[in-house]
Amino acid sequence: MASEKNERKTMDKLIVLTALPAMLNLAIIPLVTSVETMWIGSMGDALALAGQSAASTAFLTSFYLLSFLPTIVAPMVASATGAGKHDEARAKVSETLSLCGLLAFFATLLLTIKPMWVLQLVLAHDSPALEIAIPYLQLRSLSLIPSIITATSFAAFRGTLDTKTPLIVCIVASLIKLLLDPLCIFYFGLGVTGATISTFVSESFACVINFILLWKRDLLDISVVLRLPRWKALRPLLVGGGIMIVRQIAINVCTLASSRYVQSIDQTGVSAAAYGILNQIYTIGFVVHVAMQGAAAAIIPSELAKSGERKAQSIANRLFSWSIITGFTLGLVQTIALPYLLNLFTPLKDVQNAIRAPAFVTSVLHAVNGPRFVGEGEMIGLGNFRDLTLITVFGMFILLGSLRSSLGKSLEGIMIANLIFCTYQTISLVLHYLFVGKLSRRKMIQHKSKIS
Repeated sequence: MASEKNERKTMDKLIVLTALPAMLNLAIIPLVTSVETMWIGSMGDALALAGQSAASTAFLTSFYLLSFLPTIVAPMVASATGAGKHDEARAKVSETLSLCGLLAFFATLLLTIKPMWVLQLVLAHDSPALEIAIPYLQLRSLSLIPSIITATSFAAFRGTLDTKTPLIVCIVASLIKLLLDPLCIFYFGLGVTGATISTFVSESFACVINFILLWKRDLLDISVVLRLPRWKALRPLLVGGGIMIVRQIAINVCTLASSRYVQSIDQTGVSAAAYGILNQIYTIGFVVHVAMQGAAAAIIPSELAKSGERKAQSIANRLFSWSIITGFTLGLVQTIALPYLLNLFTPLKDVQNAIRAPAFVTSVLHAVNGPRFVGEGEMIGLGNFRDLTLITVFGMFILLGSLRSSLGKSLEGIMIANLIFCTYQTISLVLHYLFVGKLSRRKMIQHKSKIS
């Protein structure tokens, strides 16, 4: 009994030490972005908020489409370091960074030269918000290369179960962003454009510092990063990555579809501005789920390589328990804090009123998303990309069908459609873990019977 209690304490400590710095790291980013939104909101122009929200969605669509690489490299590094194969971990990080830079370069060209190719997925061709969205996206795209390299670097550190180093880098880069935002937006009179310049400077700083730190940790071979990726090294990345790209496309379709339905609700920009602010508020808590996902994707394969399936299953169970608690806590905190947050984001009463009812739905989303993200992290960590992608793609069709119904005609209905999507995802992922996955009870019993 005492040994079981001590084992739980050890697992809890590992989860906290891995997830907490990652949570703080991820929380800083939306907080800084929220400050940017507040500065733009203080301009008193709903169309400026709508244009910035649409362009940010378009940028993040491109970013998340490439983020399959950081997602894959973290469990690869965790498995290699857990098994004591440092050279293999360094090779994975270096090859991934090389591929990241190449893909991000072409994506930057696309967003700069043809911004409407992506923006048309969010805005109608005659939307008045395009006047703000187009130049914002073109300048914001310059941050894509440093952003994806920074994300990959963070994933590499997370694979070694070091989440403190990325936190320190993020804090310094965010302070630079916070300092430059008001200077560029107001003092230099650049408006919304000034926000993109401050983002580029802060992201470039983080990118350079991460390169230096990875090199000092002997997790980076500069000669490999600077040359074109070799097919032998790319093959495992592209095989798993190809499947995960399909998943990222499905997620992006969901995000873009929700944004497009919001933009079509009215032409005043009120609903779009409310949606942009609502996303900022929700994302402040959402990062906790993402951190738990990242912790699961790193800890589970690391423990599997070091201690075997029983220990990996025990810590996965513990992660699910934590996710239920964090999900309900986040929903409650957001509900209590909402009245105080609205005045910080915008002085426009129409926008504030449009947020209130949908915000309650997003509070419920937090409770639902807790187990969902740990389930995703478990499947990513164990390389079960196919089943995860199938679950996500089917969920995409559920969301699109919901949006085509009467739910797609109001901001509250659109958030309910997202709640339906996330509830399906959570149920499917938990059932997969319990009955189908590598660490399911049935699989463990079959494995033991084969050994005996």
